[in-house]
Amino acid sequence: MKFGAVDYLDTPKGRVWFVRKASPELIRSLDLEEGMGLFASPHYPPIREKKTLERIAANPAADVILAISDRGSIVGFVVIAPPSPAERWSKLGDPRLIEAMAIEVSKSWRSMGIADKIMELCLADPFFDDKIVICTGYSWHWDLEGTGLGKREYRDMLLKYLEKAGFLYYPTDEPNVNLDPDNFFTARIGPRVDEDLKESFMGLLFREGAKPKAGIPRPIREVLSGTGAA
Repeated sequence: MKFGAVDYLDTPKGRVWFVRKASPELIRSLDLEEGMGLFASPHYPPIREKKTLERIAANPAADVILAISDRGSIVGFVVIAPPSPAERWSKLGDPRLIEAMAIEVSKSWRSMGIADKIMELCLADPFFDDKIVICTGYSWHWDLEGTGLGKREYRDMLLKYLEKAGFLYYPTDEPNVNLDPDNFFTARIGPRVDEDLKESFMGLLFREGAKPKAGIPRPIREVLSGTGAA
């Protein structure tokens, strides 16, 4: 398949090819579609974003999944990598705990099923069966201007997407998550994750000595419907 793709999707704007474990060399050879550049926050320089993707792709423990237009531009991606050493989640020191740290689709290619297809391809891989994949939503990274959505609407859109991918909502006292009431923390626990890893992960949600909230985890549908406290 083109670009060494594992699958493709036909859209109103043409065929999109999906590449798993994209190499730094492949990323370097492609253009970023206009409307990309929101990896870290709105107005993030596209050239810097591309360099960041190349750097992450060079990490053997990371997986950069690309959506590439027929003419050779990156129109979307998901980045899965070990949590940053600066974050609480890295303290576990277990390679089976990984993070979906970036999900982006070009503004002009949205609402075509690209994001759903990327995550479907990613998590269908048996590699993730014994992994915990976390995904944190920080409102300051969201393209509110480009979408015209409010923070709560954008949050709900992301949560619905993650729900379809098998993620659940986890309360936590992690300070960055609690800086904004619209932030969230979710995780997908693979079907072959052992109890020791689950227990260790649960122990990270609240600082030592803190009393965890009841009802962990919660279905995202329950959070979206407003059942109980979010």
